[in-house]
Amino acid sequence: MQTKTLDKIKIIDLGRMRYHDALQRQEQAHADVVAERSQPIIFTVEHEPVLTMGKNSDAENLLFSRDFYLAQGVEIVDTERGGQITAHMPGQLVIYPILNMSQLKFSVRDYVNALEEAVIFTLSKYGVTAHRDFEHPGVWVGLEKICALGVRIKSRVSMHGLALNVNNDLSLFQKIIPCGIKARGVTNLLSLTSDCPTMDMVRQDLTGEIVSRLPCR
Repeated sequence: MQTKTLDKIKIIDLGRMRYHDALQRQEQAHADVVAERSQPIIFTVEHEPVLTMGKNSDAENLLFSRDFYLAQGVEIVDTERGGQITAHMPGQLVIYPILNMSQLKFSVRDYVNALEEAVIFTLSKYGVTAHRDFEHPGVWVGLEKICALGVRIKSRVSMHGLALNVNNDLSLFQKIIPCGIKARGVTNLLSLTSDCPTMDMVRQDLTGEIVSRLPCR
């Protein structure tokens, strides 16, 4: 685990961690920020294979039985974040900002916009042109999603966040209907670049872009 501070925001890289363990870290940090015992925190992590179900998830977006996924070593977790089902695995950069929306003077839409803009600008550094889709949250390259986004604001402090596909194996996405969208695909930086940036480079660039868009920096 590595920790550094960018202005007033602490950046903590959790390395590779099971989803449940990272969720516990989020929940403790959330409680500390709500109680003003801690400065804002941004966690970065790569998860062991897991499917997370947002509060709006439809079980029909699982293409197989739950036992099938468990036999493949893939956990399934119901979460309180917004959005539908998505997949996490090594090679995907997951970012969980724990931020006070009142201090930022952000609406939920302001916050989501800031996260999406940070991803789009980061990808442009690597020669990838990405965009929003106002019907489907996240970041897209053409009709393929490269970054899923699902947040929760509780007691005016954010939890959960975004998952950017860097050099991950995309096969798990073929076993679900990602984000409940049937007619579109999923991509990653490895597929879109001739010289894929390292995870450390993407982590540094993207956290920097997120922080630069926050008034509390």
